[in-house]
Amino acid sequence: MFIKQLEQLGLNETEAKTYLALLKIGSSSVGSLSRESGIARTTLYYSIEELKKKGFIFEKLVDRKKRLIPRTPEFLGKKAEKLAERAHETAKSISSLIPALKKLAREDSSYSTVNHYEGKESVWEVFEIILRSNQDSLWFGFGETFLENYDFDFFVTNFSKKRRQFGRTKSFNIIPPFGGALKIAKRRETDFQEFRFLKENQSFDAGICIFGNKIAIFSFDNGLSATLIQGKAISEIARMMFMMVWENLNAYELE
Repeated sequence: MFIKQLEQLGLNETEAKTYLALLKIGSSSVGSLSRESGIARTTLYYSIEELKKKGFIFEKLVDRKKRLIPRTPEFLGKKAEKLAERAHETAKSISSLIPALKKLAREDSSYSTVNHYEGKESVWEVFEIILRSNQDSLWFGFGETFLENYDFDFFVTNFSKKRRQFGRTKSFNIIPPFGGALKIAKRRETDFQEFRFLKENQSFDAGICIFGNKIAIFSFDNGLSATLIQGKAISEIARMMFMMVWENLNAYELE
């Protein structure tokens, strides 16, 4: 009892048991504390030293003999407050450090990384990565069959809303002219997204998105999945191929 709570204040199990036993008897010699806690002296000496370092107990001379005294329970509240303050300060410090570290990090084009995701929730993680990248994105393929997995209107509305929140990047889309896509294109938000449509008889159960130095490949072949490839060289050639197709398709015009 109380062990887990004390562990959250930085004690291990033995230290917590030592502190609780000392709190129960008030003040004690090492021998009496060993009997009360059931902890062997050899182990107890180490726990006592750690508890003194952490401020949970202190020593006092009583009749020329050393006695161990526990800090009052109120001390635990102050300890918890200090830990919370420190955690908050650490979180703020790390948050301010992240942008600087991102600038410091070198984009290494000498290697690529590949990660695979399966299932609706896992694949949505890839869409979240695209959002957080805060980069313009190039989309190719897809079709109604694939996007039915997310409810197209709900997906586009939420994805677009989040994209605006993350920094209003622009998307370039080469996709089949199915109903939902045409509806979005008719909004004419050319500063936010542009469309160029493939032929009506072309539809895909897969699609790709190129953003930054990454390529996301989505598929509905034997279940919903996505593969995320990171690599500067491979993303550059994929972007070049996308633009070749883009330039050979007509811009969408309202009928």
